[in-house]
This record gives sequence, structure tokens and C-alpha cells, in this order.
Amino acid sequence: MSPVESPAYLARQPILDSHQGIFAYELLFRDSPENKKAIIRNGVCETAQVLENVLNNIGLSRLVGNHKAFINCSREMLLDNIFNALDPERFVLEILETVDADGDVVDEVKKYHDRGFEFALDDVVFDENNLKRLEPFFPYVKYVKLDLKENSSDALKAAVPYFKERGMVLLAEKVETEEAFAARMEDGYDLFQGFFFAKPEIVRGKRVDGSLATILRLLQFLRKDPSLAEIDRAFLAEPAIAKALVQYANSQKSFRRRPVETVQDAVAWLGVPHMQDWLMLLLYAQPEMGGSPQCKPLFQNVSQRARFLESLADALDPNGELPAQAFITGIISRMDALVKAPMPTILEDLDVDKEIMNALLHGSGKLGTLLALAEAVENDREERIGTLMKRLSLSNKNLTDSLNAAYGWNHG
Repeated sequence: MSPVESPAYLARQPILDSHQGIFAYELLFRDSPENKKAIIRNGVCETAQVLENVLNNIGLSRLVGNHKAFINCSREMLLDNIFNALDPERFVLEILETVDADGDVVDEVKKYHDRGFEFALDDVVFDENNLKRLEPFFPYVKYVKLDLKENSSDALKAAVPYFKERGMVLLAEKVETEEAFAARMEDGYDLFQGFFFAKPEIVRGKRVDGSLATILRLLQFLRKDPSLAEIDRAFLAEPAIAKALVQYANSQKSFRRRPVETVQDAVAWLGVPHMQDWLMLLLYAQPEMGGSPQCKPLFQNVSQRARFLESLADALDPNGELPAQAFITGIISRMDALVKAPMPTILEDLDVDKEIMNALLHGSGKLGTLLALAEAVENDREERIGTLMKRLSLSNKNLTDSLNAAYGWNHG
């Protein structure tokens, strides 16, 4: 791999608390989308290069905000002191299930623990033999991750008093439904990882408020680089939103000599990127979206997905309609989760391009492939990422640049 295409592919998965707020992120590193194995299982030197590149080029704050970052550790990585340069207050070292608690490894874990690092045990199977194998790690472990697919309901329930008596925090992995989330909450789990927040109960026949369609149209319009006069006309055609924009512009702290009175003044003062941020918040602050959108993991996922898709589309079609269409596709792609209505019902109420509709309903066309790629990145499906990138003729640099753009869009 050339220096230009330095390894910075990253999957980021939120870890949520019992209120579905973000507690931390798990960072999963890859040396390239073509690599079918996690870089974490490859050489220590390559892992160090990826970690350094991600932290230096993207920046930890852009990736996780003020939250903690969980990162996987192999035996080799622990023994080679690869994490010495990391901040123990920001990183949780996650011991992979393949690591045995032999004397050398436990000694290194103790040294990291003495420096202030917190540890997590990954993919714990709650049975007597496995617990005996892991027991030497217990004095240094704060978080225990139990995979819902690898443990029975009885085992998941029994794990709670066992680990809490030892002062550990329970994290349920691969939580994919509201029902599974509720069951683990009842058991007493503290933290949750999975995409359950994106798979809500569907309420058949629910309609989408007309203002949502208007905001979406304005967002797509702004992605097409219109002139100031065109922006003015577009907003004036929607008096309620134009009024809200002027009020918003006046609410921003500044040293203006006079108040903002017109849409033109607001556009000139805020700038188009700031207006797009505002419209995104306005969209997801609609009553049916549940309020306080910027605090919700799903809203952050939507923001980053939309920008990620737009950036990839810009690499494919820099002067065409595809980037603006991709951005809107990303936004609408999770509206079913927030509105709790089926996607066909949502699309009936939104005036979107046929290509966007086909991508969302059938996964077809270039937009559908781009959307599938975004979902593969979010779900850390390495092999599918490589397949889809080849189908789109995208390079590793395209992916890296688009991830940088996406993480810069929302500071989490």
C-alpha cells in the first residue's frame, strides 16, 4: 500500500447506556477494505501503524467526542507494549476471547492496570470452564461483554450477579431488537452494543408530517450549490421555515451591528454549511422524531451516513446529481427507525427522485450499492465492503477520505 493510501479504514460502533445514550465507542481497525481479517489479528507493527494513523489523521475527539474508546487487544499486542502511548483515561483495552490468561499476559495486564487503564473481556461465554480460564484477569477487569448469540437466556441472567459481586460492569453485545434490549435491562445489564435502536417496532400506516418533506427538499436543494438568489427564493416559498431560519440566525452569539431581518441576511451570516447543520437538526427535531436529536446515537449515525454517502458519490460523479441524491438517501434511510413507520409509507409522503426511492425500497442502482456499502461499514462486514467497493470502482483512498469527511461532519 502506498503512503498516499495509508491504512485508516475504521469501523466505529456505539456502546449505549440504559437510557440509550452513548457511553463509549468501540473502534475496529482494518488495514484496508480488501483485507478479510481484522488488522487487530495481523502483525503488531501494522496494528500500531493503523492506530497511529487513525488517531493522528482523523483525531480521537472527532471519532468519540468526550466518550471512551474501546479497542481490541490480542496477546501479541499486550506483550509488545503497543498501547503505551495511549491516554488511559480515554481508552479501554478489550481482551479478545482468544487470549489465554497465562503468567506473561497477566503480568502485562497488571502493568497497564497500574497505569490507570481499564480492561474489558470480549465475547465471554458464561460457563464454568471458560470462567476458570479467565479468572486470573478478573482483578483487573471492569467491563464484561457477553454475546447474546453465544449465551443462553439463563446464562445471560446468571452472569449478572456473578460479575456484579466482583465489581464488574455488564455489557450485552449483539443486541438487535427492542425485545432483547428490554430483557437484558430486566436482567440488570448496564451497557448495550448492537443496532437495536435502529430496529424499532413498526407502526403500520403512520403518516409523515408534510414539514419533513419540505425540509428534505431544502436539504437536497442546498447540496446542489445554488446561488444566493436561488436560496432566497427557495426559503421564501416556505414562510414558516424562512422565519425559523431568521430567528435561528439572530440567536447565534455574534458581534453583528444590526439584527438579521431577511433570509438573505441569514444566508450571508450563517453560510450554507451552517444552514445545512441547522436543517438536519430541524428535520430530526420534529415531534415524531422524539426530540433532542443531536444526543441520540441514531441521529449521529444518520448525520455521518449521509455525509459518508455524499463524499463517496462525489468521487464517482463530482459534477452530477449523484452526491446530492446520496446525501438525501442517507438521511431517509433511517427515518423508519425514528418515525416508526414502514419505509414505503414514508416514501409515499416524500417527493424524492425515483433513483432514491428504488435505492431505499429495493437496494437497486448506484445509490442502492452506496447505501449497502455504508451499512457494511457500520456493521463491520469486511468481505462485503471489499466486494461493494470493487463493484463501484472505489479505491481505499476514496473510502478513507469519505470516512474522514463523515467523522468531521458530526463531532459526536
